[in-house]
Amino acid sequence: MLGAPEGVPILYYEDLEPGHEQHGGSAVVDRDEMIDYARGHDPWPFHVDEAAAKESVFGELVASGGYSINMWFKLGHQLLNDTDEFWAFMGGLEWKIKFAKGVRAGETLHFMRRVAGKRPSSKPGRGILFVESRLTNQDGEVVLNLEEVVLVRRRPGSSTD
Repeated sequence: MLGAPEGVPILYYEDLEPGHEQHGGSAVVDRDEMIDYARGHDPWPFHVDEAAAKESVFGELVASGGYSINMWFKLGHQLLNDTDEFWAFMGGLEWKIKFAKGVRAGETLHFMRRVAGKRPSSKPGRGILFVESRLTNQDGEVVLNLEEVVLVRRRPGSSTD
């Protein structure tokens, strides 16, 4: 597990109850970065060709799903350094992703994550969280929903440690 920044409390399984939310920073979608990513990893015409994109269901260039997920990662990881709490995260187990709306160049994306549920793990020292997170654009429209199942550490010395 990565260490928490100095002075930032670590939240363990016991601390993270359903309804607990974290809000991350924001980032502007850079057009050149968005297109470069698509050229290298997902070169569908509506990701890389302005004229073709105008004829698509989107009507303009949109980000690749992979790029959108990378933005989700970027903003989620900012929470490790830019927040007043640090989750005792051990790893991800499962994802369910919904691309709710095309991500466009110049949009400002915002990150939110919420604990939706939890249960103890069958292995000592671990708990399982069910987490809902999303990216919204500057207009508050959801562009990406992600349901996660993640492992977090139990508090050291807890009865199930």
